[in-house]
Amino acid sequence: MQNSDFFPKNPKTSESVLSAKKELSADEIFGMIHSVETLGALDGPGLRYVLFLQGCPFSCAYCHNPDTREFGSGYEISVAEQFSDILRYRKYLSGGVTISGGEPLAQPEFVTALLEKCRANHIHGAIDTSGGMPLKESERAIRAADLMLVDIKAFDRETARSICGVDTTRTWALLDFCEKLEKPVWIRHVLVPGKTIRVRDENNREISGREAFLMLNPILVAGIQRVREYSCVQKIELLPFHKLGTHKWSDLGIPFELADIDEPAEHMIAWCESLIEWIWRGESI
Repeated sequence: MQNSDFFPKNPKTSESVLSAKKELSADEIFGMIHSVETLGALDGPGLRYVLFLQGCPFSCAYCHNPDTREFGSGYEISVAEQFSDILRYRKYLSGGVTISGGEPLAQPEFVTALLEKCRANHIHGAIDTSGGMPLKESERAIRAADLMLVDIKAFDRETARSICGVDTTRTWALLDFCEKLEKPVWIRHVLVPGKTIRVRDENNREISGREAFLMLNPILVAGIQRVREYSCVQKIELLPFHKLGTHKWSDLGIPFELADIDEPAEHMIAWCESLIEWIWRGESI
């Protein structure tokens, strides 16, 4: 797939959003939107206006918003119109604006223009991304963000390919770029039993102790240690796998591949959180 194939066409200009011949105004740059959460508390610091863009080229098996994948769906809006709506809620926003998706960096021109407008008006702006888009086309949007929420799908390439259809090479390249810019980053990682974490031993018995859990999850340990090497990373958020979006898969007529996987037990989530604390304090595992 060519890089440009990732990016939707701008219906107002009939040209790729990557190849605009002139600097467009906020009235001339359009994005495709799935939905808005006006007072979100889970996607960055403080209460935030969370904008979910439509379209994602990836196929994460645990996606809880599969209805945001299809390009061409959703509704179209200009940067100027979208920013006007943000201003309606500004007095309630203790945090700022987060652009999520879908994959927001699949619409880099819209994201860049909206974040630059937020910054010019002293509104904190964040991007929630998988980091899987070509960095060359994403650089300006990353520069315009005050915070990057980066979803590392898996800490090894094979698992990432199996659950999302893409490896994490570009994600680590994005982190390298954020490190160079000294751009604040929050890492997000979904805990999927049997996929991103092992919860059973070689005899298919549930792991009963923290030490055994750590021994059977060297990829998780190594991944968090690697993340710790980035000074731009401020925190890691562990997101337990859940099935709250299962009905969306059913509505779309798409089989939910992880239907038979149980959500991670509370004590295993606690072990993972302890692991992060140890590594962040520089303690040996």
